Amino acid sequence: MAIKNILLTLTLCQLPLNATTVRHQLAAGINLEQGRLTVSDTLTFERPATEFLFTLHKGLNPAVILPGASIERAAPPAGDGYGINTSTGYDLLDTYRVKLPKPARTFRLEYSGVINHALTEQPQEYARGFSQTPGTISPRGCYLSGSSGWYPAFAGHMAAYRLETRLPAPYNSVAGGARTRHRQLNSENISVWEEKEPQDDITLACGIYTEYSRPGRPALYAFLLSPAEELARSYLDAAEKYTRFYADLLGPYPYAKFALVENFWDTGYGMPSFTLLGSKVIRMPFIINSSYPHEILHNWWGNGVFVDYKTGNWCEGLTAYLADYLIAENHGKDRDYRAAVLQKYSTYVREGKDFPLTDFRARNSSASEAVGYGKALMFYHMLRGLAGDADFKAGLRDFYAANLGRTASFDSLKSAFEKRAGRLDGFFGQWLRREGAPQLAIKNARVSRLLEDYTLDFTLAQIQDGPPYALKVPVAIYIAGVAEPRRKLLDINRKEETFSYSVPVPILRLEIDPDFDVFRRLSPLETPPALAGLLGAKNPAIILPAGPGFAAWNAFAGTWTKDAANLPVITQSTAATAGAYWVLGAENALAPAFERRLETYGARFSTYAITLDGREFPRAGHTFVFADYHPANPALSSGLVIARSTGALNALAAKLPHYGKYSWLVFDAAMNSAATGFWPAPRSPLTADFGAGPLPGDNYAPRHPLAPLPSVFSAQRMAADIAALAALPGGRGPGSGGLKAAAAYITKNFEAAGLQPFPAGPPAPRKARAWKQSPGFLPVPGAPHNLVTSVPGLKTPGEYVVLAAHYDHLAAVNGTVYPGADDNASGTALLLELARYYAAHPQARTIVFVSFDGEELSRRGSRAFLAGLAPELKDRINAALNFDTVGRLGAGKILLLGSSSSDKWPHILRGAGFVTGAGYALVKEQLDSSDQVSFIEKGIPAIQFFSGPNADYHKPADTADKTDAAGLVKQAEFAKEIIEYLAGDAPFITRPGQAAPAAGSPPAAAGARRTATGLVPDFTYQGAGQFSGVRAQDITPGSPLALAGVKPGEIIIELNNRPITGLKEYAEILKTLDPGAKIPITVINMDKLGILAAKREAVIELVPAN
Repeated sequence: MAIKNILLTLTLCQLPLNATTVRHQLAAGINLEQGRLTVSDTLTFERPATEFLFTLHKGLNPAVILPGASIERAAPPAGDGYGINTSTGYDLLDTYRVKLPKPARTFRLEYSGVINHALTEQPQEYARGFSQTPGTISPRGCYLSGSSGWYPAFAGHMAAYRLETRLPAPYNSVAGGARTRHRQLNSENISVWEEKEPQDDITLACGIYTEYSRPGRPALYAFLLSPAEELARSYLDAAEKYTRFYADLLGPYPYAKFALVENFWDTGYGMPSFTLLGSKVIRMPFIINSSYPHEILHNWWGNGVFVDYKTGNWCEGLTAYLADYLIAENHGKDRDYRAAVLQKYSTYVREGKDFPLTDFRARNSSASEAVGYGKALMFYHMLRGLAGDADFKAGLRDFYAANLGRTASFDSLKSAFEKRAGRLDGFFGQWLRREGAPQLAIKNARVSRLLEDYTLDFTLAQIQDGPPYALKVPVAIYIAGVAEPRRKLLDINRKEETFSYSVPVPILRLEIDPDFDVFRRLSPLETPPALAGLLGAKNPAIILPAGPGFAAWNAFAGTWTKDAANLPVITQSTAATAGAYWVLGAENALAPAFERRLETYGARFSTYAITLDGREFPRAGHTFVFADYHPANPALSSGLVIARSTGALNALAAKLPHYGKYSWLVFDAAMNSAATGFWPAPRSPLTADFGAGPLPGDNYAPRHPLAPLPSVFSAQRMAADIAALAALPGGRGPGSGGLKAAAAYITKNFEAAGLQPFPAGPPAPRKARAWKQSPGFLPVPGAPHNLVTSVPGLKTPGEYVVLAAHYDHLAAVNGTVYPGADDNASGTALLLELARYYAAHPQARTIVFVSFDGEELSRRGSRAFLAGLAPELKDRINAALNFDTVGRLGAGKILLLGSSSSDKWPHILRGAGFVTGAGYALVKEQLDSSDQVSFIEKGIPAIQFFSGPNADYHKPADTADKTDAAGLVKQAEFAKEIIEYLAGDAPFITRPGQAAPAAGSPPAAAGARRTATGLVPDFTYQGAGQFSGVRAQDITPGSPLALAGVKPGEIIIELNNRPITGLKEYAEILKTLDPGAKIPITVINMDKLGILAAKREAVIELVPAN
């Protein structure tokens, strides 16, 4: 199955850089029942001639329509594989010669015949393969690529065309270019597609389509095989977003339209002005923001600027860099992406499988993909580093402008970039014309001290075979007392070079290329164990279990035989093999020892469940896949597959090769991905620690993306809302003038967006009351000043999704004002931005927007809202989303609290993560601190968005200048995916599984905790090894914990002689204590593999809270 432009053209017909154009006027009739094509093609050339040579599909029997002209079958011309291609593996084409009585530029061909080639599978590693055909016409539809020979192709000529198709209704066609005519005549659908600019291919698709469109430049279409309005809208939105994005980055979109076309088998084809994606592919949630923009970008690279294949395919790596990679970079995952690219190259490109980039034509294996896509992607990344972002973008625009509609080569790229970055002969030469990669090592790293200075000396070596590369290698040097490392860029063009660095403070650590910016072959220990190590292994062993499951596991192993040149060795060994190996089945004799090895990474195995990353998965109903290093050789890999039901194994065989970058996988009973993850990375051999103090954790500075992705949400508006609310005189304490001003500000913005009071009913007697709880709510004397409004649903307006954020904050104390920018002007700003968007984009269900008062007073506002809700309305609320303290996301993950309120939340959130690429984490703690809890207590599923704790919480320092508006955009986009699922046509999600506390039962008293320790907790911490506790994300300077020497990253496992299992217990213990109390604590340090590194005790003296 194709995911990222995997299925490519079957033939590569080289066009000379000065190719001329032939203009086709095609009239094609298609009989889908017979698989027959009937065509008339009037051809016009730039220059007259008496002979023309062309290829056409066998059996089409062409005739030339011109008095005195003749046509004959001809022997194919001698060539090097880049002229007329008569050998595709299908033996498709015949070569013909047309002879004219005198020189002419125009003549007509007529031909007819059957084109119906069955799908065949191109095998790859294990069960991975994809189906392909050069051309087929059947009742399911048609696909005719240029390589099928369905139209006459002339060597050295590009094609411009007018294509008229006639198909029996209800079939319709899609081709490149603009659709200039479309009508039904009697029982036929007639369409005309025109492309006046030269193309290197004409592809035609047809099917029974439901058509969706959006006018504009370009015109946007979605042709789907069954009605799916929401799906089409999503793809049209994405097409509009990415065509504008790439036009701004590179230059104008080169075609009049862009269309998504649903194919009748799973493909990932990109053609000029449309993409052909299979039914399963377009419904995968991550495709719309990964493979889809990749295919859109191919209209610039490959289908706008054409590829000179004879000198190497430059466009796949460039497209991957500016689509897949750039999207990851926008989500802060650029380092992980580069690491995965290098890991894939290091794993799959073994002896005999490497080649220079100038020899890359198209992907036909994981090894060729690792070179032609991966190495090329890193080539562009290093070129960007050499030129700088501004000149890199300018060079891309220059290259596009100079070569649009032309065939271009790597030399064309070099010419464009040399105008910006100077001479590039050496750079292009070593990365394009040389196979292989550098491999780095540290030698003789040491720190010495002379008087007041500490000096680091080390040798950086290139240990690959062959001559050295000219490299610019980033290094990071950590020094005592400074959180950020000193970053340097080292020039190395010899096999070994020695460097020195001196500072007046102790040097703690040296890291070489810590962010994977240099294309190189990795040491296996630089990245976590991954399934790619097995998928790319040479003849791995597959070790089967004995017993009743043997037959099913043996059949499963038998499906992993796609690559005849690298077959696995299937065995029932009771010992690990010397090479890479798989262990199949929990009942396998090798499985218990394998599970014990995985527990060193923090995994937990019991008879009934497996715990991964803090989440417990029952063995029943789940399938698990694990990767680890080979126990005797970390350069090799081992894997374990566990499945309680072997009926799922066939689906696993097809899915597994697409998950190579992960350390572990979990699939549910339907074989949908339930979870994926990575083991902690071991100590890299390109890191040297010098033991002079506490070692730093991962500290990779976030980078600005090459170009920020556009969004429907505005960072500037949200920043302005936060600034306005945080600057109100006196703050937003209970009953204050600032709180009333905040309510007026919110009301004004709700009104400006065009929202309606909720629920709709008779006008309220006074305008202000329209924004309070009014019709449909039971009166509650003295109720807080909640602001309630809505966007009515289009289909089921009597069903609701609630979006909420509290707008109150702490009262001023002795003239000291608490601005409350993060808590919770940020959540209010996010709520207002969502209200603006959904006022213009209503959903099937009604969306209710609530700004709660009284959250800081035991959630009085949300409790009053739910208490006053008419009983019949409560059951019509699908779910609630609460936005509280969301203003400081930075490079962190979106934290979601309350996900245990429905067993559907993990699946919904996973889908949102796939679509947006946003990182998120489910917080296991059952905290009662915000308004989602009020909904859960009433039996309504609810979650809280939270950007994480910080030392300014409930302090005067919580100011607007410290908030992260770009992070609010990420959270808005993540929330949008969740909202549109909840407010769409899907069934209501499941309700909280356990009985909620009785209505009116008091929550923990506000301010009951009278003491503070200075802990800023890490809400994502799920335990390490056998230790629970709370991990410090930060420590407030001067606080009790700071005075006791507790550092960020350390874990408090005991407080006042009581074990700590989580944050809620930590807070409950503090509620029993008074300021001034001196209590013991126990603190531990863990290394990257979750192994205890240090344990100590201390005594702290509690201080008053806030």
